[in-house]
Amino acid sequence: MSRHSARRPLRLVAVFALVVAATLTGVVSQSAVGGQAKGSLVVVAVNDAGTGLAGAVQGRPFSVVVEARNLQGVPLPVTRAITVVLSEQSGPGTLSGRLSGVISRGGSRTTITATYSAFGNGVVLGVAVSSGVDLDPGGTTIDVAATAVRATGRPGAPTTVTDPGCAVPTATVPVCGYLQLPNGANGQILVSVGACTGILACITDPTNQAGLVTAAVDLKDASGAPLYTKVAPASFVIGCDKSLCGKGGVAKFPLLVDVTNQGAFARAPLCPAKGRLGNDQTVCLDAVQSNRDGAGDLFSVLLFDFDIRASHP
Repeated sequence: MSRHSARRPLRLVAVFALVVAATLTGVVSQSAVGGQAKGSLVVVAVNDAGTGLAGAVQGRPFSVVVEARNLQGVPLPVTRAITVVLSEQSGPGTLSGRLSGVISRGGSRTTITATYSAFGNGVVLGVAVSSGVDLDPGGTTIDVAATAVRATGRPGAPTTVTDPGCAVPTATVPVCGYLQLPNGANGQILVSVGACTGILACITDPTNQAGLVTAAVDLKDASGAPLYTKVAPASFVIGCDKSLCGKGGVAKFPLLVDVTNQGAFARAPLCPAKGRLGNDQTVCLDAVQSNRDGAGDLFSVLLFDFDIRASHP
């Protein structure tokens, strides 16, 4: 993600803290219809129906857009109607819903709506023809979040985004996060809580594991001017239940930060003062504002003024 783009949304990821975007891959399997295939099925998009989050959210409907393409990768109008079936190839949960869709004669796309029962990363879905024109099967690999929420921001309008499904950490859902945007944001804001597997090692106990909290938000106004500065940054608060983070002060639970959004995590430096970034910092851990509440849960405050990903180790 380019930090110089005026319109691209900022993405934060913090453990205890997805967005993590879904990765499309081929799924090799036997075609449901015999004969030589003259094209294939391709999954072109997977999104949570409620928020538009890439991938899916546990227990909520998500859409899978499937397209027929020829050998050159161009959309292929089918010569007769075909039925496409969605299936789970691997993953921790169960796929349910009306797991088929029809591409009408002369068309090339269909949308299937399904639900997945568990959250986790690397869930592999397959699509195949059950009747009609002979096409090779395809598929995709997605991440399924535990919960997600969408909000709308306006430049200059103070905004706090908290997921009602994860407002505070609990022993069952031990990590939650929320955004504090005193200067607002530009357009859609997404906050989700997912799994760490395959992204970063999480704090664990014998029965539970911290999650990955992801936020996507545009911190520039309509003209591309930044809404936040070193002395007036935005903040991302990561809450960790005492069952995982019950002993020790803020310094015992440092935040790891990826300033490239490509997986190169490093420890976030401490802020030089409460509520302020250093002149050479784009992100810092505000140890003064970080605290424990009356229940003993830890709330770490991360200040930032551009694209980051961050996690407790």
